[in-house]
Amino acid sequence: MRFEKELSGWENGSKHKPIWVNAPARINLIGEHTDYNYGFVLPAAIDKAAYFLIQLREDNLCQMEAKDIGDHLIFDFQDELKPSAKNWQNYFLGVMHYMKSSGKVKQGFNLVFESDIPIGAGMSSSAALACGFGMALNEAYQLDLSKQEIAEIAQLTEHHFVGVKCGIMDQYACMFGMEGHALKLDCRTLQYQYQKIILGDYQLVLIDSKVKHELTSTEYNKRREECERALSVLKKYDPALVTLRDVTQDHLTNFGKDLDPIAFKRCDYVIKENRRVNEACQALNANDLQLFGALMYQSHQGLAQDYEVSCEELNFLVDATRKSDHIIGARMMGGGFGGCTLNIVAESNSEEVVNSILSSYKKKMGTDAESYFIEIKEGCKILDNGALNS
Repeated sequence: MRFEKELSGWENGSKHKPIWVNAPARINLIGEHTDYNYGFVLPAAIDKAAYFLIQLREDNLCQMEAKDIGDHLIFDFQDELKPSAKNWQNYFLGVMHYMKSSGKVKQGFNLVFESDIPIGAGMSSSAALACGFGMALNEAYQLDLSKQEIAEIAQLTEHHFVGVKCGIMDQYACMFGMEGHALKLDCRTLQYQYQKIILGDYQLVLIDSKVKHELTSTEYNKRREECERALSVLKKYDPALVTLRDVTQDHLTNFGKDLDPIAFKRCDYVIKENRRVNEACQALNANDLQLFGALMYQSHQGLAQDYEVSCEELNFLVDATRKSDHIIGARMMGGGFGGCTLNIVAESNSEEVVNSILSSYKKKMGTDAESYFIEIKEGCKILDNGALNS
């Protein structure tokens, strides 16, 4: 059992029962960089996760162990909590900061966590940390927060403690994921519906470029600013526009001449990507995986050329799939500038095809990529009876 050693070292006489939590990583099938523009996205929780064990204490001390990296965080829950120089700590400090506002936090806790989610691969290990910790605190303190409230606290943590102005997609996928389904989420209304994913003779494979150009946070926030700039110009002509999601191709045709070239491209991409999400769901409902795969390729092209968040390594991995009859769709996934591509690969040839791409990538880039054969699983949950098997 995970954390058996840690648990045995805690206060065995405590009246508080230990709580185990599983918080999954996520993929995004299509709909990239549309969430903070209040558009549509299609994420899903997967079978990689962060795992937490928490037990309340009788004093005010909060002791956390990051088992993967051998680091600790210790503080008094009554302290004024501020961002730390250690980035991983900010996900916990931020969530605790917002949870304290309930007035129900009366004591400290022991917590240990570990994760098998690759860092920097675009699977949102950050949302898993914040959401999983939020669910652990919610259960331990009996705060009675909804899944939506926990997701929103996790997003606030990213904004104000981590410094990334992310949308709500990652947190919603982590909290609301359903096995075998993606989540078609309207990021303006936060209404969602489950989209059945039937892959037939195909499977989902992530290929991790193992490259992370140090641009993600700064460029991510810069893209938000560029989108806001486009919206502010277009609102002069149509005051009814509230978000970039409201902008249509007609707006661009009629008023796009007043946008600078960068703002125009960003706006054009968002309009088309929102449309692709809806078309992708229609393709899935019609069991047309070929069309779905074609939309993935279109999405990547838009991300690379119009939104400009791809990189040489990701482009190479996607281009390599076009040479195989056994891959019907691929695109970069996540914030960009490194991380993973998502691929739909025929099961009968999956290992051979993927190994060929890994080999060609190594030859071209001089770097080893890594593949992950993934399944769509359930969202964040409390595990019964500490059922955290190694």
